Amino acid sequence: MVYALPPLQLAPLQGFQALLSGLLLGITLAMPLGPTGMEVLHNSMRHGFWVGLAVGTGAIIADACYLLFVQFGLVPYLQLPWVHLLFGLASAAVLIILGISLLRSPGHASSLSESEFLPDVSKDEVNPLFSQLPGGLRIGSTTKRAVLNGLLLTGLNPLTLTLWVGVGTTAIASWNSASPYLGMLFILGILFGQELWFATISRLARTRFFRWQRRWLPYIQKACGIAMLVVAAWTLWTLFI
Repeated sequence: MVYALPPLQLAPLQGFQALLSGLLLGITLAMPLGPTGMEVLHNSMRHGFWVGLAVGTGAIIADACYLLFVQFGLVPYLQLPWVHLLFGLASAAVLIILGISLLRSPGHASSLSESEFLPDVSKDEVNPLFSQLPGGLRIGSTTKRAVLNGLLLTGLNPLTLTLWVGVGTTAIASWNSASPYLGMLFILGILFGQELWFATISRLARTRFFRWQRRWLPYIQKACGIAMLVVAAWTLWTLFI
């Protein structure tokens, strides 16, 4: 069946309302500091604003794919038991690798010099989790690796699908009942709201207050690593218990 859009007939106010509603929902859903938020904060403090924002952008790309599945009625394909199991195992593996890599990071505040913390990174030294892909294919820039981190953290997380099926389906359907174009504007608003929130916390992580508190960064890294391992354990528990 081909999904066909009707002729565009929208009042400007309707489009603005859909966009604003999506913006507010996107900010609200992005606020809780989950694994992606922790990775954004860690990379922003350690490597700079743009690397932190790149993690958030990767997460938003994954969310956009799920939202398009919701918009075009393809969610049942993602709810197949074997797909759910595969995503859960992959998500747990990613969280475990990231958590261990954070726990193995330098644990002494003295190891973080002013030059390592303050400038936005230009060196190729972001979290080494995905510095090399299978088959020897290397990703050349820290920003690309950060995007991939965010994409996998969010895209492979079963809770992401649960969130958009539970929250997104009802909200998107309400706008689609008026016009599919309003549904698309609502989705764009959600994604822009999330990007705005990730940009905000990335910027806050680079403020003078956080720079003064850089001695706490190793402890933040360890806390993020432990939190990711806890989430991984919970994910595995929900899959098999």
